Amino acid sequence: TPLRLCHFMAQMYVESGGFRSIEENLRYSAKRLTQVWPKRFPTLASAQPFANNPKALANKVYGGRMGNTGADDGWLYRGRGPKQITGKDNYRQLGRMIGVDLVKDPDALLDPAIGIKAAIAFWTKNGCNKPADRNDIRAVTKIVNGGYNGLADRRAAFRKAVEIWGEDDISEIGAKGASTSNIGKASLAAGGLGTLGVVGQAAEIVPQMAYTLESGGSIADLIGIPLITLVLFVAVVALIVYIFRDRLFIARHEGL
Repeated sequence: TPLRLCHFMAQMYVESGGFRSIEENLRYSAKRLTQVWPKRFPTLASAQPFANNPKALANKVYGGRMGNTGADDGWLYRGRGPKQITGKDNYRQLGRMIGVDLVKDPDALLDPAIGIKAAIAFWTKNGCNKPADRNDIRAVTKIVNGGYNGLADRRAAFRKAVEIWGEDDISEIGAKGASTSNIGKASLAAGGLGTLGVVGQAAEIVPQMAYTLESGGSIADLIGIPLITLVLFVAVVALIVYIFRDRLFIARHEGL
């Protein structure tokens, strides 16, 4: 639904640092470590060995949990993709859902197509649609983030998402085609591209993927979708990300 899409895009936007970081940045100063993980690093002295030391930090904060049992599992299964999938258990479970061995090849999540499929799988597996349907952004954030980090940013991103993918515009895409809908016109103006009719196809593919995964299927069950449509879907996702990020950037600088 349009509401679910807005919640999904807002959460992914914040999780990935505005769709700019698809791999977790673990370079922190000692002072910042005491702020982000105060229980693990109560003093500057305790944080100093891990400052600007991504591998050691990942193994420290992620080791021994989320299925990370190996000495370097915290580092191997650090946050990747738009959802910043973290932990060996999540890599294994979501990999099975989308038909990709993420345990064997964790960097596969850096592929935009695989990353978005894993994000959709996480969303479905963890029941994010229920709080999204209630428009409960706090509850959605708790599931996605494990806490309420960046809640204000998530609210701001959600408001922009509603402006872009509100009920009327989502309906227009299916009825009119992207080139005549408000989203399509804005997209054409922003990107100067004339191929946005495929947005309508992408709007149909996302629910189809989510439904298949929710029903216990794997990505292999989506073979019935024409290859060209899947390719276009990936292109559309990239374009939507660009437009959303650009609009949010403009809104921030205009004080909206």
